Amino acid sequence: MAHHHSYKTTIKELKNTSEIELQSSIPADEFAEHINHSLKELSKEITLPGFRKGSAPEKLVREKIGESSLLTEAAENAIAHAYGHIIEIENIDAVGRPHVSITKIAEGNPLEFTIRTAVLPKIKSIDYVSIAKTENVKKSESVDVSDEDVEKALENIRKGRASEVKEGEEVKLPELTDEFAKSLGEFKDVADLKSKVRENLKHEKEHRAQEKKRLSLIEALAKEVSVLIPQIMIDSELDQMVAQMRHDIERMGLSFNEYLKHLKKSEDDMRKEWEKDAEKKVKLDLALDYIAKTEKIEADKTKVDAEMKHVLEQHKDIDLDRAHAYFEHALRTQAVFSYLESVK
Repeated sequence: MAHHHSYKTTIKELKNTSEIELQSSIPADEFAEHINHSLKELSKEITLPGFRKGSAPEKLVREKIGESSLLTEAAENAIAHAYGHIIEIENIDAVGRPHVSITKIAEGNPLEFTIRTAVLPKIKSIDYVSIAKTENVKKSESVDVSDEDVEKALENIRKGRASEVKEGEEVKLPELTDEFAKSLGEFKDVADLKSKVRENLKHEKEHRAQEKKRLSLIEALAKEVSVLIPQIMIDSELDQMVAQMRHDIERMGLSFNEYLKHLKKSEDDMRKEWEKDAEKKVKLDLALDYIAKTEKIEADKTKVDAEMKHVLEQHKDIDLDRAHAYFEHALRTQAVFSYLESVK
């Protein structure tokens, strides 16, 4: 069906929500085409006495289907088709499923309807440069590793290698000798083991300190996003959080429902507890998206390809488009953080 998309549309932002209402109409001739199309489609499924399936005369088919079923079917198709064009022409970032109300429907007339839909909130501006500067000059927590830290770690390693003892006997820890160091693997002697342990502890502390700074930056960015977030975006974030938790618990060989029982909580309780975090996560994503667009930051294509290659080696039957979108988003997010953390 070729159409001449001249939909008269008015758009109204609904106060104190993140939704808009579109009022629009589809010209009578275009609606008529949809009615004919629906009639053809429905008649394929209809058998009338004395006629082969799909070959009964139109008049009889119309009577059999009934006027209101035919018009409803045609209206749904016509609106679904028009809606895609309207949001494209009007440049609307709709999220979630639209709610459609038909306001006027009669053959030979334009089809009139209203649609309510949530829209992606638009961030007007965030002063992310000064937020980053403020966060970047904050002192990091110390990443120094003391001798005591090293001793503690070594003792844990020795405990892990302690010999079996009978009930009531003293646990005997293996002596910290060069032999012992060699028996652990890639170590030349005790000195080598100590320096490697110190290195690992330092690495861990640096990682934790960076995570802590990043969390503080995340809080500061999310606070700056003052737009109303559509509930559907929060719900979809909560779906992901629940799915992730279920996955983690089942990977440990436990049942998700048993786990919830143990906590004396339902899935709904978890969702309510996490609602604020989910909203913060959506706000952060909006902020990062805004920064990426403003600073023209893209995911590094070679890194995305490398991740895709790696994941394909592990999982042959993965949904390629979804995996690609996931890595592109994750690596772009990394790039935005690297940019923010380098702002002087």
